[in-house]
Parts: sequence; structure tokens; C-alpha cells
Amino acid sequence: MRRYRLLVPALAVLAAAPLAGQVPRGVSPRFARAIGRPDTTVVAWILARPTTDLDQLAAQVTARGGRVRFTSRFVHGVSAAVAARTLGELARMPGVVRVQPVASYFRRTDGQTDGRTAITALPPSRLPAQADTLYGPNFWIATQLRIADLHIRGLRGAGVRVALLDAGFNTAHPYMAGANIVAQRDFVYDDSIVRDQPGEAAGEMFHGTGTWSLIAARMPGVLYGVAPDADYLLAKTEFTGTETRVEEDRWVAAVEWAIGLNAQIISSSLGYLSFDNGFSYSPGQLNGDFAVTTIAADSAAARGVLVVVSVGNSGPNARSVDTPADADSVVAVGATDSLRRIATFSSRGPTTDNRIKPEVSAPGVAVVVANIDTGSVRANGTSYSAPLIAGLAALVQGTRTGPAVDLRFGLMQASDRWESPDNTFGFGIPDGLKLYSFPNGVRSLGPGNGLLTTVTPVFQWDAGTPPPGTGANIYLLRVWSDSVLHNIVLDTVVTTTSLAISNGLVPGTTLYWRLIVGAVTGVAESTSLQGPAIVPAWATMLTLGSPQGATTRDSLPTFVWHSPAAATPPGPFRYDVDVYPASRTPLQAVASARGLTDTTFQPTIPLEKNLPFRWRVIAHLGNDSQVTTSPGTFLVADASTPVATVLFQNFPNPFPNPATGLTTSCIWFDVAQPGNVRLEIFDLRGRLVRRLAPGPLVPTPMPAGRYGRPAGDAPGTCDPRFAWDGRDDTGQYVRAGAYLYRLTAPGFQDSKHIVFVGPP
Repeated sequence: MRRYRLLVPALAVLAAAPLAGQVPRGVSPRFARAIGRPDTTVVAWILARPTTDLDQLAAQVTARGGRVRFTSRFVHGVSAAVAARTLGELARMPGVVRVQPVASYFRRTDGQTDGRTAITALPPSRLPAQADTLYGPNFWIATQLRIADLHIRGLRGAGVRVALLDAGFNTAHPYMAGANIVAQRDFVYDDSIVRDQPGEAAGEMFHGTGTWSLIAARMPGVLYGVAPDADYLLAKTEFTGTETRVEEDRWVAAVEWAIGLNAQIISSSLGYLSFDNGFSYSPGQLNGDFAVTTIAADSAAARGVLVVVSVGNSGPNARSVDTPADADSVVAVGATDSLRRIATFSSRGPTTDNRIKPEVSAPGVAVVVANIDTGSVRANGTSYSAPLIAGLAALVQGTRTGPAVDLRFGLMQASDRWESPDNTFGFGIPDGLKLYSFPNGVRSLGPGNGLLTTVTPVFQWDAGTPPPGTGANIYLLRVWSDSVLHNIVLDTVVTTTSLAISNGLVPGTTLYWRLIVGAVTGVAESTSLQGPAIVPAWATMLTLGSPQGATTRDSLPTFVWHSPAAATPPGPFRYDVDVYPASRTPLQAVASARGLTDTTFQPTIPLEKNLPFRWRVIAHLGNDSQVTTSPGTFLVADASTPVATVLFQNFPNPFPNPATGLTTSCIWFDVAQPGNVRLEIFDLRGRLVRRLAPGPLVPTPMPAGRYGRPAGDAPGTCDPRFAWDGRDDTGQYVRAGAYLYRLTAPGFQDSKHIVFVGPP
């Protein structure tokens, strides 16, 4: 069965569309064909930017012949009846974002509205077997949502204001006798009575009476509401007769009215999507930002109000959610049966922007509700799922002082599919006792995923304040170093809401963690699995630390590194530094320092030029230490003319070297006298494999100088003109093995071995 569907375009229009260039971008496509029609009036929303003065906007609409129907600060716009010929002018007014139709509802005649049947009309197999002296045939609902666990603690919703927006309410129904109605408002007939009145279409209050009864009824053994002691604000926003339009702006007006009367929870089982004449909101507009009811719902949530709405009755197709259920801050509710199965008719997500819908699910099949005048009937529809969740929220809100909207996360986390939500059930069916115990849910406050900023992370969480009189929560923190949760790093019970690691963790360690909270009420809740959080290096080199090597012309370079945060104790960090020739070990360092507290070091003796060096930092934290060594070499470049011709050993050798990411091998040489120079590579049989010089980029004859290093202050330690990548002169890779490279220069010839281990 389907719930109410509320949408029809403002007026059926009409004639041939004008040229695309004549339609301003801010005018809805629904109005495109109406522009320029002198005899047509349309009902439209003129939506403006947040900075636009709404009184001035309304005055401008009136000045152009429009009749303002409603001004909303929630959607920040004006609803008005305007001449179609003025649509383009309205869209171009300063501050206007767009002009779109006001939606309307007509009673459906296809049998797809929310259904009610007499109790005896349902097959026995469809009826829950258990009854109860308090809950009657809805005992299964109280069990499925664990409502009885809250009622037994004396919770009935006292002091919580719940607003219901529907098509009228029978405030004289005997089941709701004694309900505290704080205010009521008929937005259809501009009256203060929400019951059917003389002259109205019969049965308008049929649907609203049923939804309200699930929260407010007091008929033990027949129908007992979820929160009968709550305070009620009843708003009649829908007219169900086929000849009268019921516009979205009445729903928006009712939301603003309710919040003006300090409503904490809004329950609405109305949806706005499909038009009876074939028009509807397009799929691309169900993104949580377009429909005015959606915008108003999010505005209410931003003011601390929990907005609970039916997800719709257009299932089982995907993307069958309507508005305002597509809003990103509401609780959209799907329907389940007594066996916790999803109802076929329950609408499915996701929204256009791929958010999960519904948020939660609740009973909506064969639910006993109050009949229009007296007695009860069974009914199907997500219309009846929403007030059950609103009532459950009211029970919990009565025990706390924070804004009701905070319960949204708690509702989702207290549901049985929290770890694996989908677009059928959402996060599942809420457990009322879990929601009571953890109304805000249990949230991880850190560490987050990715690279940490500290080597001594602090695990933090927020489980809210335990309900009054229930005692303190107990927290179990578990931390693993692998995604399959085999290697336990920490498994401990604490009574505080944070725990700091007291020692520095090894760089590169991945952390996965979960917090489990036990409440005195006997239920437990947990965060989802967090991670991976990655422990950073204790020291990261900021200078002369490139894997490809580095060059400097400063023989007294400054070595700089960075360390992440560390708690004290075991911090602060202390450092030892060594600078040593690449061909030697750190024990043969030419410059060293010990016990530094700063993250910079400068040698006091100039480093030798044209000699490859490495450097390392030993970071000490308490009794632990970690060594960081420069992945590539660096050298102090010498710009002077060499006094002798020299061929240096290539590096890396062998190559490619996966450890450094180097796929070529650098060849350095010095030429003392200008003249013809050849740098060639041969196999061990003496056959020429590759000629690097002379070449297209290498001058001939070559001037005296130092070659193979990058020019000037270019990064790295290699001039690509004199680096071999393992290819021959045809561009093909040679076989893996040993080769010779030979330098021939005026008065000089020398060869050295180079080993190629195969293509990278």
C-alpha cells in the first residue's frame, strides 16, 4: 500500500514552449511553456538567497501583480500566485535563486493510498498471534521496538512537545481522551479546529487520527500509544478532496508554526513527489536541496528539532523515496512486519546524491490504529511507521536536556543493521532500550583514519550522559594492528572517556580500534570499527632527503627534519645526527651531534665536494628510539674545473633499485681537458650496446667540466643525459646481466662494470 502522495504542478500548462534562450535559468522547466501567456496565472515559490530581505522580496512580487500567499524564513522564499508572463522577470530579480511550482495533492483513485482494513478482514496468517493486557494486538510492536522496556521505567513522554502534520485529527476520539493538546491549527481552512467540520469532505481526519493514535492512545488491551503523556501540537495541512489543491507551503507553514510553539519533535506521514497529471519532481531533484518541504525540514533540524517522516509507499523499486524524506537531516522511516521483514511497499533509497534511505524502519504492516470516530482498524503503510519512531524519540527526549535532533544519530546507531546499512531497511529497526541508554549514540572522537599527527595517540569517545539514576557506563577499548583483528595492541576496561598510549608506537604501524560501552541497563553499544590509523615516522627529513638524491653548493648545509607530536612523558624527543660518506658506515661519520632537542643540525667542518654522502637521525623517546636514514645520497657540487679526468662508479649498481624507486643508473665523470669525449656501454663480448656521448643533447667537442650531476641547483644527483635505463640504441631493453661502460677523453680511457637486473 502507498501513503499519501502530494504533488501536482501549480497549474496545468499549457501551450508551445518559447525558445530556450527566452527562459531564464532560474525558472523551473515546469513553467517554461507558461512564460509569455498573458491569460495564465500560476502558483509558485520564489526562492531567494539567505541574505535577501524577504519583506522586500514580497513587496517586489506584489508590485508585479502577484498575490503573496505565504512567506517562509525556513525555505527563505515567498509563495505567491503570479501572472505567468512575469515569471522571467521574477527569476531575474536580485537575490532570487529560482522560481518553481507549488506542489499540490489530489486523492488517488488507483487504490494505492494507505490502506486500512477491519481486523477480521486480514488473513489469520498475517496477524501477530500475541496480545497483551496493555498493548493489545500491538504487543509485537512494543516488543520489536522494546517500548515496554521504557514504559516499565515510567517513561511516557511527559514534558515533550510533539507536532503532527496530517490531514486532520479527531480530537474527540475516546482512545485519545485526556491527551494534552497544547495547540491545534487548520492550515487548510485557516481555522483553529483540526476535526472534520460542516461543509468539509467527509473523512478528512481519517489518516491523521490513525497516525496520532499510535503515539497518544490510552485504551489498555486495545491500543496504547508510545508516548501518551507527551504534549501535542496538531496541524491540519492536507485536504483530501479531489477538487481542491493542497499545496506544499501549508506543510512549510505548519513546520514554522510548530517550531514557534517550541515543538521538539515533528512527525509527518505525508509525502510530495508524484503529480496526478503526470508531473513529478524529477529524480535529479531528490537530492536533499530542492523541494521546499525538504528545505523546511532541514531548517527545522538546524534549529534542534527532530523531524520524523515516512519514507514513502512506492517500493520495492530503488530510488522511490519522495520529499521531504530525501532531506539529509530527517529520520525517514520504512515499514516492517511482525517478522521484522521489510514491507514490499516500503520505498527504497538511495537519494540522487547516493545517501542511504530510509534512516530506520519500524512496524507498518497490520498495525492497529484508531478508526475515524471510534474503535480500531488494522492499517498498512509507512505512514504508521513514522509516528512510532517519533513516539519512541519522545520517550527518550523526556529524560534529557539537549536538542531532540541529537537523537537522530542515536536512533540509527541503536538499530540492528548499524554496521551494514542498506537502502531497504536503512540502519534497521531501533532498539528502544539502547536509544534510552545512549541517546546520542556512541561516537569516536579520534584518532581518525589516515596518518596520525602523533606517535602517542589518545583514543577518545563520546557516549553521552547516562540516563538519570542508571549509573556510570563501562568502556571496553580494543585496538588491533591488522585489519583482520588478530594482533591485539590493547584490550582494556576504563571508566573514563579517553585513554592515552603511554609509549611511542613503531612508525608505520596500522591501528584499528573499536569501543564497546556497557550500560547499567544491561545493553551495550559500540562504535563502528575505526581505522586504519597509521603511526607516522619519528623523524621526516625535510632537506637533502630525496630518494633520487640531492645536490647542494653549500659545503656547510643545514640538515632539517620534522617530528610528530609525542606526549610528555615519554617525550620530548631527543636526537642524534650523523653525516657520513655513502661508501662508509655511520660509525665513520664526518659530522655528528648527540642529544639535540632542536630539529636542525649544521656541521662545523665543510663537507668534501663531489663525494656522495648520507645522513641519519636517531630519534629517542623515553627508552625507545627509531633510526631514519636518508633514502638517497647527496653531494656538495663543485663548480670548479677538475684537475684530472676521472670516471666514477655508477650508482645505483645493480639497477633498477626498487628500494629507492630509481629505474636508471647515474654515471659521473670529470673531464680536465676540452676535446672529443665518448661515453659508451658494451656487453662483455665488446659489442656496442648504447652510446650516451656524443649525442643529440651532448655537445662535441665537450669543454672541461664535471658531468653526470644535475646542472646548477637542480634536484637529484643525476643528469639524465648520462643515465642508463637498460635500453640499447634501438630503444629495446637489453638482457639482464653485467655490462661495461667506457669513457674516452683526451689522454684518458677507463671502463667500469655496470649490472642491469632487468626491466622495472
